[in-house]
Amino acid sequence: MAQIGLSLISVFLALVSTVPRTIERAFLGNDAAVLAELFSRDTPVFVSLPEPIAFSDIVTREQAYWVFERIFRSYPTIEFYPQTDRRPVFFRGGFIVKARWSFLDAATGNQHPLQVFLYLRPDRGSRPLWTIAEIKAEKI
Repeated sequence: MAQIGLSLISVFLALVSTVPRTIERAFLGNDAAVLAELFSRDTPVFVSLPEPIAFSDIVTREQAYWVFERIFRSYPTIEFYPQTDRRPVFFRGGFIVKARWSFLDAATGNQHPLQVFLYLRPDRGSRPLWTIAEIKAEKI
C-alpha cells in the first residue's frame, strides 16, 4: 500500500515539474502558442501585468494567446528563471510557479525585470492536466 502511495506522489511531482519547464520554454522562445497550450479550453485566465505592459483582464484562451503574442513581439524576453529549487507552493487545490522575467522594451530599449506568479490548477477531462488560471506580475 505504501508503494502505491509513493508511486502516485512521484507521478504527481513529475507532472508538476514539467509545467515550469514548458512555461520557461514559452517565455524564453517568446512563443505564445506554447504558453496557450497551458490555458484551459473552458475556463478564462486572469492576467495582470504592470507597466510598461499595463494589462489586466480576464481573457479566454484565444484572447490570452493574442495578448501574449503581442507582448512577446513588443517586449522580447531576455531572461526567465522559474524558481524550481523550491517545492511548489500549493494553494486552493493547485500550485503557484514563481519566476523572474526580464524583457526588453522594443520601443525604448529599456530592460524591465518582473516577479511573475503563475497559478496552475487541475483541469478535469482536458489536456494538459494542469492549466494556467492566473498570471500576475510585480516589478522587482
